[in-house]
Amino acid sequence: MSKTLYLHRTGDNTCVSHDGYIQMGAMCHSVERHIKLNSTINWVETYWLPDVFINRYKRAHFQAHERVSSGKASIEDRSRDFPEEGGSRGLLNGSQTFKT
Repeated sequence: MSKTLYLHRTGDNTCVSHDGYIQMGAMCHSVERHIKLNSTINWVETYWLPDVFINRYKRAHFQAHERVSSGKASIEDRSRDFPEEGGSRGLLNGSQTFKT
């Protein structure tokens, strides 16, 4: 079974590879040349590109997790099992204890 990846032609001698979700690389050769250089992969030429990684939308399973957990605030507001742990290093709200 071979992998399937995608190529988008951005110019006569340039293309961008992607996996359908994330852009993986910008190439300085044609789509035909890229397919010839990487013949072990099933390349499909597309006429669309996914958003760059920084502009991606949240995944559906992460959105479901946020809905169930009420987001980041619920994690930060929960009580701690060991409230004094890390207090001497200023990491948590525990009391400052110093050994002399």
